[in-house]
Amino acid sequence: MMQTVTRTLFAAAMLAPWPALAAPMLTVTTTDASGLQTVLEFSSEDLLSMQPIEVQTDNDFVEGETVFTGPLLRDLFGEISLEPDDEIVVTALNDYSTVIPASEALEYDVIVAVLMDGEEMSVRDKGPFWVIYPMSDHPELQDPGYNDRLIWQLSDVELTKD
Repeated sequence: MMQTVTRTLFAAAMLAPWPALAAPMLTVTTTDASGLQTVLEFSSEDLLSMQPIEVQTDNDFVEGETVFTGPLLRDLFGEISLEPDDEIVVTALNDYSTVIPASEALEYDVIVAVLMDGEEMSVRDKGPFWVIYPMSDHPELQDPGYNDRLIWQLSDVELTKD
C-alpha cells in the first residue's frame, strides 16, 4: 500500500505545474530605517502593467539605437518614496551586483526593461530583465562608469532607506 501511495504522489508531482519555470520573477525588497523589510515579486506581466515607458538608446552592449520598454526603476517601490541618499542594490542571476544611487533613479528615466525592440528577452539575450539608463539622451551617462549599472539578467532589487 505504501508503494502505491508513493507512486501516486510521485505521479501527481510529475503532473503538477512548475511555477518556478512558468514565468521569470523579479524580487524587490525594501528595508526602512527601522529595519522593517517588505518583499514583493513581479512577473513580466506585472512590470508591463506598471505604466511602462520606452527608452530608445544606445549602449556598449547593443548595436545601434535600441528601444527598451519597462517601468521606471523608481516606481518599483510602490508607496515608499525614494530619497536622493537611498541606495538601490541590483543583483543579476549570476549574483553580480552593484549599487545605483537613488538620486540617479530620480534624476533620469532609468527603467527595468522587460522588452527589447518589442520582444521579451531570454536569459541568453540579457533577459528576462535589464536595467537601462537613457544614455543617448544624456551625454553625462555615456561615461564608461555607467556601464557597470546596466545589469542584465536582473533578478533582485533592494532599496535601503537611510
